[in-house]
Amino acid sequence: MVDGDRTRGGGPAETVYVLGQEMRRRNASTLAMDVLYLFTTAFLATLAVQGVRPAVVAALPLLTFLYFAWRSTTAFLVANLLAIALAVIATETGIGPL
Repeated sequence: MVDGDRTRGGGPAETVYVLGQEMRRRNASTLAMDVLYLFTTAFLATLAVQGVRPAVVAALPLLTFLYFAWRSTTAFLVANLLAIALAVIATETGIGPL
C-alpha cells in the first residue's frame, strides 16, 4: 500500500480487505520479522516509561521505528501504536516484566 492509498478513504471494509490481502502475500519469515519488530517497539516503549534517562535512550530508536511504520502501511503503523499502548499499560499496571 502506498501513500496514495491512504487518502482514498474507503472505510473500514476496505481496510480489513487490504489487511487480509497483505497477510496473504506474506510468508513465515516476513511475519516473524514483523513480530520481532513489534516486540522491539514494545520494549522501547516500556523502557521509555521507566524515567527520564531511559526515555532519552529510547526516544530516537522509537521515533525511527514509528517513522518506518508510518511510511510502510497503515496496518503496520496501527499495530506499532497498539504495541506501544499495550506495553505502556502493562508496565504501568505492574503486569510487564520491567
